[in-house]
Formats: sequence, structure tokens, C-alpha cells
Amino acid sequence: MSKERSLYDTFSKYDLLIFDMDGTLYFQRGMQIKMALRLISHVLSSRGGFRDLSIILKYRKLREKWDSSISVDEEKLYRAVGDDIGVSNSRVHSVIQEWMFERPMDVVKECRDEKLVRLIARLSGEGKRVCIYSDYPTEDKCRAVGLSESVPQYYCGKGEIRTLKPNPSALFYIMNEYPDIPKSRVLMVGDRADRDKACADNAGIDSLILGKYRILR
Repeated sequence: MSKERSLYDTFSKYDLLIFDMDGTLYFQRGMQIKMALRLISHVLSSRGGFRDLSIILKYRKLREKWDSSISVDEEKLYRAVGDDIGVSNSRVHSVIQEWMFERPMDVVKECRDEKLVRLIARLSGEGKRVCIYSDYPTEDKCRAVGLSESVPQYYCGKGEIRTLKPNPSALFYIMNEYPDIPKSRVLMVGDRADRDKACADNAGIDSLILGKYRILR
């Protein structure tokens, strides 16, 4: 049995499938390598490039370590990064928007897991409830990987969702959108045990970490 068929059979056991975005719907390693090369080129060729790299690294470090029990405050993060690097909040915001939410989109498209996205479309067409949940905005990335805009998307900063994984608040919020589906029929699919699996465990639902199930091109 192919990995793709095995994965489809696993997904088919559930009625609500909640997919992580980053590292799940696209190949994280390839994405990281391509973006690292672009950043290196930027650092070497642009005035202020090293400062921009410092901003990005500091932002990622602080956001990764943000207490998941506390609502995320992006402005507070920008201030913390700016104070540490010695730049304005507006500069931090500009760099983060450019390098984390704009420039990566074509790379996300290049690194997407086409077979997994195709599986999601198939499951959705068969009546399974499918949605995307991430700690970061998802709209542009969903378009980049080729997911229909009809697939519901949930992420930190959208609506009432303000906490990061592994806080289960967002999963409870999502499941409340589908009151007819019991927890036993809900699956969280991701790539990180410390975030995605832990989040699912905290919400009392099943999870699948794609490490050993990863669909290869």
C-alpha cells in the first residue's frame, strides 16, 4: 500500500480534520534553505541587511518563546525587538511583513506538498470537514499551496483566537464551530510534536505528526 493511500485511509476515519500550515502543507526544510539563501544575499548586498536579519531572528525567537497561556500582542513583540536591536517599531513591522509574510510566498508555492493538498481537496469533496489552523496568518499561504478559499482558516490574531500552540483554546474554538462532531472524530495533523501534538493532547483529540507519514514527491 502506498504512503498516500495509507494516509488517506487514516484521514478517512475522522469527520473533522484540522491541518497545521507551516511545515505541514509545504516542505519546511526546502523552504528554510531557499529563504536562508535569499537572506544571505540581502545581508551581503544591502545596506542595513545585517540589521534586518537580526530583526527577523529576534522576532522569531521571542514569538517562539511567547507564553502560550497569554494572548499574543504583536505590538509588544515589535517593541521588544526594536528595543533590543535599536530600531523603531515601524522598521520592525516593515521587515517582518516583507520577509515573513510577503517574500516567502513564491517559495511556499515551490515547496508545497502537492499530494497532501490534493488529498485535502479530495477529502473535502467527499464531505469531510477540513480546516487550517496556524500560529501565523494563513490566507496568502493557502493561495500559494493551491487550497480553495472555501477551506476554513483559523490563526492567531484572527477573531477570538489570540493564543499560540500548545494552548488548546483555538482547537476548542474550532470544534465549537462543528458541534455535531464528537472529539473522537477529530484529528489534528501537523509536523511538530512539541506544538501540534501537544496542542491536540491538551484539547483531548487525536493527532498525527507527519514525520514518518510524510508524502514524498
